[in-house]
Amino acid sequence: MKQEYDDNAQYGIGLMIVFMACILVAAVSSAVIIQAVEKLAQQTQHTAHDANKEAATRMIILNAWVEDSYDDYLFMIEYQSMGKEVNPADVDWILSCTDNGNFYYRSGSLNSWISGPGSIWEVGQQPTSVSTLESGKRYFFGIDGGTNANPSDAHCGPDWIESRGITATFMINMPDGGVTTQILQVRDLSIGASVT
Repeated sequence: MKQEYDDNAQYGIGLMIVFMACILVAAVSSAVIIQAVEKLAQQTQHTAHDANKEAATRMIILNAWVEDSYDDYLFMIEYQSMGKEVNPADVDWILSCTDNGNFYYRSGSLNSWISGPGSIWEVGQQPTSVSTLESGKRYFFGIDGGTNANPSDAHCGPDWIESRGITATFMINMPDGGVTTQILQVRDLSIGASVT
């Protein structure tokens, strides 16, 4: 008796191997796509969280004045927060300017005005320092010009920038990362003159 070969079984096994390979490729592709989507979602959450922190806690500079004709400024700010109070010692500021290619800066916190009547106080109250900034309230605070190395200098103060015809940059840095920036230009050295 003559033996006959049936090739259908070979085709079936080949198709089954190809089918299993397709399933394996689909599973790996799905895992890669799911991982990429999950990573993208986490990055979006982190970005949204950081943006909410900055937007939820910020300082608005309402006005600035010449406090003395040498090196002091007086600012009025409004603190805005989503229910979070902050200690003025945790809010930093930087005053900087560039003159003839030289960069000068002075930094401190909202409660570090050396020559003023108080460090930071609520608008409408006596100038005695407050220990907590409350959301929606307005405050006065002052800063001295000069540099960190020479605090008694006038660098970047009203007299310095007015006499040289330059501007200064004032930044307030919140503890959660929010930053407020204001360009200061002095055109009048009279005490109480507005700084634009």
